[in-house]
Amino acid sequence: MTPHAYKQFAETAHNSCEQLQAYALIALAASEKLCALNFGAARVLCEAASAAPIAQAGSDLEASFAKQRETQGQALEQLGNYLQQVNEVVSGAQNEMLELGSRHLEDFQASMQSMLEEARKLGSVEAFQSAVSAEPRSRTIRKAA
Repeated sequence: MTPHAYKQFAETAHNSCEQLQAYALIALAASEKLCALNFGAARVLCEAASAAPIAQAGSDLEASFAKQRETQGQALEQLGNYLQQVNEVVSGAQNEMLELGSRHLEDFQASMQSMLEEARKLGSVEAFQSAVSAEPRSRTIRKAA
């Protein structure tokens, strides 16, 4: 292998390490967003639980049920928003990883193709050199005989 081939191989390995680091950064960013969403949702649930009316003996049951329905409707709406935000974070991270993966695969294929082309050229040059160097030996053997 030529020094150029070693350099190209090292660059390919380095690019692969950089891609792995990029994947890790995407995953960390997504997990940070999900943690923030989870803490926000936990805070909202605690606030909703503390604001939920407790039915007391002798109070108007119909008003109490109406207040509970309103509170539950707000909680369901907040749950829907939470799930939508989680879906956006997950799908965004998935799209980033797919784009990064496709670019990395294209770069890797181009690099490997280039190295294989160089190896093919070197292989044909070495075969040619061995054929050229084998020819004078046969001539010298024939001349000696």
